[in-house]
Amino acid sequence: MSLKVNNLGFCYRPESWVFRNVSIEVPKGGRIGIYGNSGCGKTTLAKILASFISPKEGEVVVDGENQKREGFQPVQLIFQHPEKTMNPLWRMKDSLCESYVPEKSLLDAFGIRDEWMERYPIELSGGELQRFSIVRALHPETKYIIADEMTTMLDAITQASIWKGLLEIVKERNLGLIVISHEMAIIDKICDSCLNLEDYCHA
Repeated sequence: MSLKVNNLGFCYRPESWVFRNVSIEVPKGGRIGIYGNSGCGKTTLAKILASFISPKEGEVVVDGENQKREGFQPVQLIFQHPEKTMNPLWRMKDSLCESYVPEKSLLDAFGIRDEWMERYPIELSGGELQRFSIVRALHPETKYIIADEMTTMLDAITQASIWKGLLEIVKERNLGLIVISHEMAIIDKICDSCLNLEDYCHA
């Protein structure tokens, strides 16, 4: 069982490739880093793996089956800016429980307080919103998590707290994890291996 990427390529304009020939495999329980400076296509690759956009070349295979565009996606993406993923008109409890109702123990693991549930996104900090984003991604049917610069904008204490909670759940559920970052220190600490996307960049 694995998330497999075969010869993936993407371009926004014909013959102006962001990257080409990207091949990786993330086994269940495996941790792989994707490194690269801004503009090399890291977030674009993340969106392809999570079925937000389609590749121009290659394929994504999830646990032996070609990637589906409909229904629940077993590959879940946690974005860098959680405020952009929340409906500003919904209370946090509605955003959190849109696709499933998380157990209290999961909320506690990420320090989500009861009083936050009645608030709107604008009333919470970036770190508090990111905790909701992570719990939303940890659906019972999730098999792989992509953390795209997940804690870059947060202070060191909040970063450590969020990573500790996520890594414990990833280990407990034997989830595959892709860590996307321009900071090798984070990748070296968390991941088993790393792909440098700049080696495939054609921008």
